[in-house]
Amino acid sequence: MNFRTTAIRSALTILLLLVAFSGAFAQKKQKSKEKPFTLVIDPGHGGVDPGALGKSAKEKDINLKVSKLFAEMVEEEYPEVRIIFTRTTDVQIPLVKRANIANDANADLFISIHSNASKSRSAKGCETFTLGAGSSAEAKAAAMYENEVILSEENFEEIYKGFDPRSSESYIIFELMRGQDMERSAELAQMVQKGMVKNSKLYNRGVSSAGFLVLHRTVMPKILVELGFISNREEEKFIASKEGQRKLAKGIFEGFKEYYNLYGKQQSSTSKITKKSDKKADETSAIKSQPKAESGTPVFKVQIFATDKKLKSNDKRLKGVKANYFKEGSWYKYTYGESTDYNEILKKKKEISKKFSQAFIIAFIDGKKVNTNEAIRIYKEKKQK
Repeated sequence: MNFRTTAIRSALTILLLLVAFSGAFAQKKQKSKEKPFTLVIDPGHGGVDPGALGKSAKEKDINLKVSKLFAEMVEEEYPEVRIIFTRTTDVQIPLVKRANIANDANADLFISIHSNASKSRSAKGCETFTLGAGSSAEAKAAAMYENEVILSEENFEEIYKGFDPRSSESYIIFELMRGQDMERSAELAQMVQKGMVKNSKLYNRGVSSAGFLVLHRTVMPKILVELGFISNREEEKFIASKEGQRKLAKGIFEGFKEYYNLYGKQQSSTSKITKKSDKKADETSAIKSQPKAESGTPVFKVQIFATDKKLKSNDKRLKGVKANYFKEGSWYKYTYGESTDYNEILKKKKEISKKFSQAFIIAFIDGKKVNTNEAIRIYKEKKQK
């Protein structure tokens, strides 16, 4: 073998190695670009802000302990999930900074963990909140209490643009904060609430909506959890105990698990509903059917709630409303009204919100559920033509 042949073979070998290495590097680089599912856990209060006070326990400590237990459970089962805390120690974090942490991380989910309190020592139970103007007087009071923490922050009037947590008028802004991300927030809230009640055996106060500032400022699906009443002596003992905290953390985790398995792994903005052939068996309609929409035309509906069980038409949870439903994953999602006219469905939403304060608009195009804001954009474009 002459020198020239050896040199050529050596060059070819080096070239092949470089190609293989560059291919592996590109693949690794591509994988690194894939965005991991990001969960932000927000233990409420901290530092000089103790939150609600029980006979012996402080809310800030309970919130942090349950948050860490919840994170450990997520890490153990889903190591691919990126977990970010708004605080891991006993420090006060302004509400706006908590929200910014989630927004800056481009988080997929925000869960704020709190403990409840009331002037009534008999008040009890766990509760989960989504963002809204307030589905009840109690829900509004809970939001006002949690929001009052901003009064201890520097320059709060400038930062929160004149928002007064003690004034009912300030909460009008939350009437407009429905729609985007609200569907998944509502689903997550129901999943987490179900998990907490199942594991803790605490009284089920259900899912409510209220104007929590920390939720208002985040731009992803988000909920706020109230673990139980620290003002109730028996409940304080439970939520302050290691066993009680473990059970509550497990309940939150089970809700997260159900949500993550449904949405987290696919990271998709659209999802198919039940196939047409199955839809007849899985959908009931007591509302006059609408004419079939043209291909590519958005169809708007008002979702009033979701449940993991199919309801009878006379179920009290329907409050006498003749509703449709569709099945997505393991959830039966009940809707009211259907129209290709967005303004018409807005009227339907206003009408049904008197009975279902958490109602929000969803959209479909050619049988696929789509982002509502995108559907509205398409609707406006078609209307202008």
